[in-house]
Amino acid sequence: MRTDGVIAKILVPTDFSSGSDRAWSMARRLSATLGAELMLVHVLPATPVEMLSRYALEEARAAERARQADHQLGIGREEPELPPLPRSFAGPFVGERVAEFSLAGREWAAKVDEWADGAKDDGCKVSTLMRVGTPYQEIVATASEENVDLIVMATHGRGEVHRLLVGSVADKVIRMAPCPVLTVKNPGR
Repeated sequence: MRTDGVIAKILVPTDFSSGSDRAWSMARRLSATLGAELMLVHVLPATPVEMLSRYALEEARAAERARQADHQLGIGREEPELPPLPRSFAGPFVGERVAEFSLAGREWAAKVDEWADGAKDDGCKVSTLMRVGTPYQEIVATASEENVDLIVMATHGRGEVHRLLVGSVADKVIRMAPCPVLTVKNPGR
């Protein structure tokens, strides 16, 4: 958080649940009042990158190595490894940026952009991000990396059964975040 107490950047994690929708609404109101930038983040459990093309490339490389080994007395060439899959994707998620995404990845990206566009229409400055990993860890890492001043998030996301098995993402973020966390309770819970 800034030393002068000004809230300039607000991180809003979402799983697109009704609770996240309420947190997004609250963050938009805060942004309008404070003039703060909003950063909308969605955490995916696995990469949205289409893996079939990556597997096909690996298979083609393996076949080429085998062919070379047969013709060169078993001495293959060194090949560069494929770069690791990205774990963070910055929006907006249009055109080439999502060309390698799976169908599900493109759907999540479209939802992130849809929420961001609604806030931009209201005059908010919004950036978007999709990350891959464990939600609370990625939320805390984003808050640190982006130097956010406040996190606004729902207290409950997709379901109570998941919460019993895994633990509350909000609880972990509250304990580990490098900045204040404003939680928005979902009515009826």
